[in-house]
Amino acid sequence: MGRTTAALETERSRGTSKSSESTILAGVVSILGLTADEAEAMYAHARARGSILAAAAGSSVPPTGFAETAAIAHIVARLAAERRLGRRRVDRLTSRLGKAAGLPADLVRLVLYLEALREPQLLELPPEQAIEAQLMMLTSFGPVSEVSLWSAQLNGRLRCILHLGNGAPSRRVRSAAGDVLRDSVPTTSNGALIHALPVLRNGQPLAALVLRARPDERERALVFADEAALTLPTALERQALLARSAEDERSLVESGERRLARLGLDLHDGAIQELAAFAGDLALVRRQLSGALATHEHGDILIGRIDDLEARLVELDRELRELARSAESSALIAKPFGELISEQVDVFSARHEVETELAVRGRFDSLTASQKIALLRVVQEALTNVREHSGASRVSVTVFPSRTHVFAEITDNGCGFEVERTLVQAAKGGHLGLVGMSERIRLLGGRFDIQSRRGGPTTISATVPKWRPAPQDANPAAIFAAGQVQFEIAN
Repeated sequence: MGRTTAALETERSRGTSKSSESTILAGVVSILGLTADEAEAMYAHARARGSILAAAAGSSVPPTGFAETAAIAHIVARLAAERRLGRRRVDRLTSRLGKAAGLPADLVRLVLYLEALREPQLLELPPEQAIEAQLMMLTSFGPVSEVSLWSAQLNGRLRCILHLGNGAPSRRVRSAAGDVLRDSVPTTSNGALIHALPVLRNGQPLAALVLRARPDERERALVFADEAALTLPTALERQALLARSAEDERSLVESGERRLARLGLDLHDGAIQELAAFAGDLALVRRQLSGALATHEHGDILIGRIDDLEARLVELDRELRELARSAESSALIAKPFGELISEQVDVFSARHEVETELAVRGRFDSLTASQKIALLRVVQEALTNVREHSGASRVSVTVFPSRTHVFAEITDNGCGFEVERTLVQAAKGGHLGLVGMSERIRLLGGRFDIQSRRGGPTTISATVPKWRPAPQDANPAAIFAAGQVQFEIAN
């Protein structure tokens, strides 16, 4: 039996959809300057989303239109996030799509702008990058020659979060932003060139959006700006939350530093001084016994035992002094992180007959004080375990950053152990080395892992996310960006 008419129509429809999608893809590649691989990856992701939207709209709706719109919006948002979007590209894209669909280019421009502005991938970006992408789309799609976003600090001063346009914002722009933040009412300058509107959340102004447009384009410009003002609060609130988290982290770090400094002083003025006095007493006992045991048949052995005790006291004094110095975290943090790791490995290698290999690469500027200390303690504790428990002849230490995280890994060829059983026994016995390392990293939002088995090898790894705290002088409740960003709009 031949195929039914319905089946043939379905197949024809699928073929038409694929042909239409291929045409759109080719056009997007040509207009936006993408490589074929870039466009195909973006388009595949958005096509799947378009199909889901079409299915939700009903089986009678063809998915092609959804897929095309979603795909192009996804690509536009991606290019804006990468600072690769510009007015000329948008003009060419909307003109071509309008002709292909038989629709006015301005209508295509508005629809595509609305879709791109609400593209879900913007929620995955860091807040400042999401804000920049949204404002770049406003200047690329709307009749806007300049745009800036402003917030008010607690001292009443205005701060420019972001500015897109030629040169710096003018006094009129700053004044318009101040009026909007004070009154929460849109304003337009006397010359009808500068327009300002509030970015609201629950009726309260989070920021002021100020744009420059020709008087004859005022109404259209405000339509585009209103849509941007509706999507910006999410990114602004995320940035404020991160700023508050950074402030909380600074407070915790400063508190920890004060406690460590006190611990270092207590060790120096207490235990180390007592140990020095004890060493003096032991030296006196040795001198007194040397005369009394001069003729004793086991005198040399007994004096040798005292010498052993003195040597152990010297080593204990050295370790306590190192601990006191390491407690001075402010001095510790001042050093480059790679240098701190190298010093630890060099000290370990010089004192123990274990072959060491160190690989430290990349920049660690993004590490906060607490992250730096935590990773350093992981390396220190891991090397201590190698010395005391593993019987290893070789250990390697690797530390490097990626785009989003910093990794530290210590591997030895020692005897190994059963991880779960050892951790439980250590916690019960009050030996919190491994447990403490894990907790340090977990509290920083990182990941700690131990891989080992009887006979070895053993690998201890720690990963912490990169984090750049807000500037010290920033007000986290009112400032939504670390600084002013300016650059010219792509032409």
